[in-house]
Parts: sequence; C-alpha cells; structure tokens
Amino acid sequence: MFDRWPDSRTLRVFDPPRPVLIDMAIADPSCGRSFAAGGGVSLRVRASGARIEPTMPALLLAWLQVSNGLWRGVCQMPVESANHVSSAVITMWVPPEALQPREDAAER
Repeated sequence: MFDRWPDSRTLRVFDPPRPVLIDMAIADPSCGRSFAAGGGVSLRVRASGARIEPTMPALLLAWLQVSNGLWRGVCQMPVESANHVSSAVITMWVPPEALQPREDAAER
C-alpha cells in the first residue's frame, strides 16, 4: 500500500498493524445521526446500509503526515450491513484524537 512513499519522515508504518478503536463521532460527525436529514430512510437502506456504531474496531496501518503538518492514522475498518448480508473492509484516514488503543490487543 505504501510502496510509492519512500519518505519515512512523513510515513510511519506498523508491522504488524495496531488494533485500535475509532470514535466515529470524531472521525465522521455525520455518522452520529439516527437518520438522514430531510425525512427518514427507507427500510431497504436501513437493512442494507453499512452499520456504523459510535465506536468501531479497526487496525492502524500507519501514521501519515499531511502537508499542513497534521498527522492522520491510516486505518482499515471492517463494516457490515445492518442485516449482516454484506461486508467490506474499508480504508480511511482518521485524526489522532479519534483513535485509542484497543484493550483486547494486550490479550493476544
């Protein structure tokens, strides 16, 4: 994933990745809403849409420094539909204040 980023001063890769929890209210404030603005959501979307909890488990792959000096965590987060039929692993970047080490990491 990071093969074409040779500058180790702005990229810190973890091998193995570190288990973390993402506070979704910080990472994506719109995820905290119960339903989309402007009137409800169809039953199809409620059942088939990605279920995002307030806190989501993820793996921290790396820290990447942005050109303005800030750092972002590059994370892979598993998601599944509310009806458990569909699933995917998404890659997202997250501000440091939205991340915390996952407690179960010490149990491994």
